[in-house]
Amino acid sequence: MSSATISKISQKIKSLPENLLQEVDQYIDFLKYKNDQSDWSESISDDELSLIENGKKDIEEGRVYSHKEAKQKIADYIKNKVH
Repeated sequence: MSSATISKISQKIKSLPENLLQEVDQYIDFLKYKNDQSDWSESISDDELSLIENGKKDIEEGRVYSHKEAKQKIADYIKNKVH
């Protein structure tokens, strides 16, 4: 990118009201993410990979909950923590 383009963008950003700067920042993050061609799975740690493998084993061995059961377990857990 040319320095003239960077300068134009910088001037436009400087002229924005302060309340829009967070939106600009978030949009820049989105553009960077959209442009990133790397596969997220290539950057997971060994610990994360181990957790995924454990989860796959749980599924294979039937140690799973339905969505309804999981919601109930979470609700029960929260209820017990509050009281």
